[in-house]
Amino acid sequence: MPHDSIPLPVRLLTSWGVFVFFAAMFAIPSGYSYGAVLLLVGSAYYLATNPRLTPWESADHTLIAALVAYFAVPSLMTWWLGNNPTDVDQYFRALLAVPIFLMLRSCPIRLPILWAGIVLGVVLSAPLAWWQVEFQGWERAAGFLNIIHFSNLTLVFTIFCVGGLYWAPTQGRHARHWQLAFALGIVCGLYSVILGGSRGSWVALPPVVLVFLAAFLSRRNALRLMLIALAAAVVIAGIFAMPDSPLRARYERGVQDITLYQQSNTDTSIGARFEMWRGALTNLQQHPLMGWNLRDYTQALQGQIEAGKLTPIALEFNDNLHNNYLQAWVFTGLPGLLALLALYAVPLCHFGRRLRDSDLTVKVLAFCGTSVVVSYLCFCLTQVVLRRNNGIMFYLLAVIILWGAMRQARMAAEAGHQSDKTA
Repeated sequence: MPHDSIPLPVRLLTSWGVFVFFAAMFAIPSGYSYGAVLLLVGSAYYLATNPRLTPWESADHTLIAALVAYFAVPSLMTWWLGNNPTDVDQYFRALLAVPIFLMLRSCPIRLPILWAGIVLGVVLSAPLAWWQVEFQGWERAAGFLNIIHFSNLTLVFTIFCVGGLYWAPTQGRHARHWQLAFALGIVCGLYSVILGGSRGSWVALPPVVLVFLAAFLSRRNALRLMLIALAAAVVIAGIFAMPDSPLRARYERGVQDITLYQQSNTDTSIGARFEMWRGALTNLQQHPLMGWNLRDYTQALQGQIEAGKLTPIALEFNDNLHNNYLQAWVFTGLPGLLALLALYAVPLCHFGRRLRDSDLTVKVLAFCGTSVVVSYLCFCLTQVVLRRNNGIMFYLLAVIILWGAMRQARMAAEAGHQSDKTA
């Protein structure tokens, strides 16, 4: 749809919504919600004034089906099993993402605004983390989110800035400014991730590196990328070796937790997770298809504790299994788990197939989109990420914003190729 045919209010709400969503993520309490509201209002106005939508692609239908399924299936299973109805509130976020997606399919997202929001957002996270640790005396920075989500999302922003470095050369005389901005974003992001100290965040790094190599590695740049990787490894090793290194402290704490668990002490961060996962996997053998009612599940755990098969720590986290996949399977059954997997699989396939696109902008956006999905796949291993507002809203909006931006970039590239052929 031509840019001029989009009503001015929609264009403004889209631009400001995208910018504020990323820029305010860490700087203010519930920062992610302000941009989301602007995008939702813009989508309502757009759908009310534009009954004729942009032509559909099969992938668009599939994503909408995945969003609707993630709302409908777990909600139905929650009702069927008699579990906490407040959980439906989080599933409803997926349904609200549909009208925003319909708008972003058609309304062009100005990439400088998108990147500026990302850089500003992650840069603002660093002084907040510094203040909380150095002046407020917090052991780990949490921003206005929580410790785990702060680390997770600052890592994702850092990955975006890595992708942005490849987009920057397309900006002509402004390329150097963008490169400096993205470099600053990477430094600030890594600083915030380290001060956040979430071990689960770093789990996402190896698969994201594989995504990066799949997108950008070639014979011409292989040596340069190897040198960059070596330099990064040296820097991380240096930080690890520093006195009072937060990286080393978290690593040593993890080793200690595993050692204590092997000695039957489950009252640690990792030990508690192992125990609640063991309880979940044991009880899923009884109800692998339909899942559990929370009350019955709690009684089953109590019986296993009394029989000496589990330790009491499993009961303390009976409704939060610290694993999104087990959480979905236990409390929404196999249908709920499949809906969750579809929410990841659909965008992963869509972005992944564009990782080697001939257009650099499309490739960069595909890398960012794939990285979001891959990161969340890893984050969900140790935390019920999608149960919190910031976790699910960031995932949904990041995916559909990048989906819309990549669509527009691909259409622009195809139009350019067509004009070259007819010239």
